[in-house]
Amino acid sequence: MDAAARPLDEIDLAIVHALQVDARAPWTRVAAVVGIDAATAVRHWNSLREEGLAWLTAWPTPQRWSSTTDLGVVLLDARLGADALAEVIRRPWVLSVDETSAGYLALVAASAGLAQLGERVRALAALGAEVLRMDVAAEIVAEDSTWRLSVLSAAQQRMLREGAPRSGGAARPIRGDAVSDLAAALDEDPRMPAATLAQRMGVSEATARRALERATGAGLLRFGCDLAMPAAGFRRGAVLWGRGADPEGAAARAARLPEAHRAGILVGPSPLFVCVRARSLTAVPAIERSWGADVEIVDRWAVLRGIKRNGHALDEAGRSIARVAPSW
Repeated sequence: MDAAARPLDEIDLAIVHALQVDARAPWTRVAAVVGIDAATAVRHWNSLREEGLAWLTAWPTPQRWSSTTDLGVVLLDARLGADALAEVIRRPWVLSVDETSAGYLALVAASAGLAQLGERVRALAALGAEVLRMDVAAEIVAEDSTWRLSVLSAAQQRMLREGAPRSGGAARPIRGDAVSDLAAALDEDPRMPAATLAQRMGVSEATARRALERATGAGLLRFGCDLAMPAAGFRRGAVLWGRGADPEGAAARAARLPEAHRAGILVGPSPLFVCVRARSLTAVPAIERSWGADVEIVDRWAVLRGIKRNGHALDEAGRSIARVAPSW
């Protein structure tokens, strides 16, 4: 691959935004919203996917994080060697890794309690990854699949949503293991037809459709589209740490910031954190002001590059070069 990713054109960006709104929308509907024919939409998407410039996601929502997962926000020493870093990336429960001005920031997940989370952080240290800091998330209010481009108009986004199938009422409860089975089956292709999904899960097509509707309707599973951020012009990022008298309110505002792709409340001296992406670091002061005057910013880290995001290993241009299926 070339050192730099090719910039995405207007059609590419519109297709990615459409898939962020509804990753399972038929190509005919995506094409109609974007203003092209379906064959052109598929051709653009296949090029994006093959070049690692965009990829589909099936990811837990903040609701599911809060109910089923313990997450550690871990800072590793910047002197971490290449071999040790490669081992960190290969761990399926290390969901994301960013190289920042303070060191390598990793998100570590566990489903069997805080003791397991501690074991996993110690396992990273055993690889030669010196742990400088670890904060446990009390609540995740935004994660990477919630971030959206600003390409399609509000009317175009409504066209996508209005064409989506509806469950016909409040979603019935769904077991956590059923959600995990769905996510595992859809990991290969979140646009997988219901018939294929049923085969993978060993159930009827009707059962697979109902499970999918319940998981998404209950806010436990979200489909979306991620992309190589530098190719879309987002070449800079930052991690902001803060505190305030109303952490819940400040975290909710952080989640609504258009630049925020990850935010939460931690158990630590700086309980608020938000990861933002922008076209220039000169945008950071305005982002901080938008967060609110009641939030005291106690630290700022620049993101030097993304290394792994939601189970995708990234190259220096932000392209997906390998998939490490998340498991925790």
